[in-house]
Amino acid sequence: MVPDPRSPRPSAAVLAAMLAAALALAACQTPPEAEPATPPAAAASGTPALPEDEAAEPASAADSGDDGRAAPGPAAGPDYGAAAPRTRRVALLLPLSGAHAALGRDLLDAATLALFDIGDGRIELAVADTEGAAEGAAAAAERVLAAGPDLIVGPLFSRSVAAAAPVARRAGIGMIALSSDLTVAGPGVYVLGVAPEDRVERVVAHAADRGHLRFAVLAPRTAFGRRMAAALDEAAARHGGAVTARAFHDPDGRGIDDTVRELMAVPARRADLLAQIAELERRGDEASLASVGRLLAAEADGALAFDALLVPESGSLLRRLAAWLGYRDVDPARTRLLGLAGWNDPALLREPVMKGAWFAATPETGRAWFAGRFLDAYGGEPARLATLAYDAMALAAALAGGGEAGDFSARAITDWRGFAGVDGLFRFGADGRPERGLAVMEISADGAVVADPAPARFEPPAGAAPSLD
Repeated sequence: MVPDPRSPRPSAAVLAAMLAAALALAACQTPPEAEPATPPAAAASGTPALPEDEAAEPASAADSGDDGRAAPGPAAGPDYGAAAPRTRRVALLLPLSGAHAALGRDLLDAATLALFDIGDGRIELAVADTEGAAEGAAAAAERVLAAGPDLIVGPLFSRSVAAAAPVARRAGIGMIALSSDLTVAGPGVYVLGVAPEDRVERVVAHAADRGHLRFAVLAPRTAFGRRMAAALDEAAARHGGAVTARAFHDPDGRGIDDTVRELMAVPARRADLLAQIAELERRGDEASLASVGRLLAAEADGALAFDALLVPESGSLLRRLAAWLGYRDVDPARTRLLGLAGWNDPALLREPVMKGAWFAATPETGRAWFAGRFLDAYGGEPARLATLAYDAMALAAALAGGGEAGDFSARAITDWRGFAGVDGLFRFGADGRPERGLAVMEISADGAVVADPAPARFEPPAGAAPSLD
């Protein structure tokens, strides 16, 4: 049986017994009389954001060092759908021993909570320990096949996903990976985590809509920094802009002042300014035309090569970069700083250059609901990534409710309408890559506020049949 989430968190002895049963592939069923919790409401514009840790995995994605996301139903709201008439089985692969055991335990608790809230007793859970390593993940995937799962949820870390994915593909079983590394996505392997590339896309689209078309990047000299620079190149091109300057700093922070000075010394080319003016005049909307005057003034006064700067950093290093950008006279009225997660930091308010900065974030209301639900159930705060397991298991419940016997097909998983969950809207492409409905937050004197709310629904792709919902 899945333990009642309203009971205290299990003791070490009980947990050990649970893990032993999981490794033996004993199926656990949700209580038939579980009382569903109230689902999260949609985030509202103007709501201050909660602190958000960067959930993106570094490009190296080593299992021992990954930094390490919902419940579906059509994207009209957080409707997880009804359970299937007959029991379906879901395999859950988590790091339940080793260095990441505490995180794995929170994920297991969150998955259990989702089944209690949503599963309606129709889903059986087979749990296996990946040991937080690629080899362990491959072995765990092989073991769970004996349970005959309809769907595999996990693993968490990208190397573990890469190791377990071939096992799932050979068996013809879909995998909802909890990683945020897009390199492990593929047909049949769907990445649920919030990829930093999605955050770049969202904040660049917002900046371009407001007349900022000359982009620059100030990123760490790492594989992750190169990923973010490439994401900026692609997003800027999609939205009619261009990347006109790039700078990479030492990830340890050495020589940051020299890097910032070199970036700020890159002059604007008159041809770039004229091209941006022409593009804004072509658009003709109010925000674009308002930006034309700013660019004409920039041409007269001398200007930087860019009017929007992506800085994919957080914490103390971001504060140091912000201080140096301010020292080098970056004017936030002309140059908007763009970021990812982790920018809702009160310490940033002390840096004038951060005024008006934009960053992409998941809607906070659902996450606040989940944190309270988890606290009520287990008496503690969940790990930031615990929403991944909750949403993935709720997705499984929604798929189990499709048709007479459930529908775990690629067609169902990649429904263009997407799903609404704790972390907002999401949907999967046929290539396994996620698309997220993110909000854009703006740093103000009072903290981070919603500048552009998360979308209420996804637009249909070209040629898609209209929704009848």
